[in-house]
Amino acid sequence: MTAGYTRSCTVTIFRINPNLTITEQPIADGQFCVIVDDFLLEPRDIIAYAREHAGEFERQLQGYPGVLMDIDNRRLSEIDQFIRSQMSRRFSFCRGNMHHSAHISMTTLRPDELNWGQRYCHADPQTEPGRLNFAALLYLFEDEALGGTSFYRWKEEALLQRAAAIGATDGAGALAFLQQHFEMFRAPATYMTGSNEVAELLHVVPARFNRLVFYSGDLPHSAYIREPKLLSDDVRTGRLTLNYFASVVPKGA
Repeated sequence: MTAGYTRSCTVTIFRINPNLTITEQPIADGQFCVIVDDFLLEPRDIIAYAREHAGEFERQLQGYPGVLMDIDNRRLSEIDQFIRSQMSRRFSFCRGNMHHSAHISMTTLRPDELNWGQRYCHADPQTEPGRLNFAALLYLFEDEALGGTSFYRWKEEALLQRAAAIGATDGAGALAFLQQHFEMFRAPATYMTGSNEVAELLHVVPARFNRLVFYSGDLPHSAYIREPKLLSDDVRTGRLTLNYFASVVPKGA
């Protein structure tokens, strides 16, 4: 379907395209994600912004396998309005009392640089009781071979929770624990792109320039990177994305 959308008057690099297209893709067990193609009116404005502010990218020691640049929430007014108006009714959450944050990111690490927690899918951490996590990812690269987003179902969640508890203070100990319980951690490090001992692959959303994917952050997910040799820290050719996170109140709560 094509969704008509009226922009606010705020001048921003995140201007929503009034002629974007919205579709839903089933994942499993009643879960689904929403795909918004041609999301921004001028997506290359963000690429230009990232180039101009390249010195603000910071490498992450844990979590994200690359570099991040924080975005001032005041720049997100149009995206916030879009999420509240279009996604709240699809995922049944309240428009009000929504907490959000965003950053521009690039996946840059080679497989042999990945730490123990970057080698498998993840769910976004719960920040407040009684709230739900949602996330949106906007692809800002032309080369679709850099990879989209994959969704999973846990097989051994309890063991992974134990590893995470160890890893909070002892990364080497977490890796040793995982190597003890999973063969995949005894093999050379790779990005996760399929079913394994940890989780079952359910669905893959292919990357496409200016495509937004919106989904429950409580569902295990990861970047679907089958060709890590293509990764780069060059904004013009790298796996550049906008990552948006929302903490919301479910309807009826």
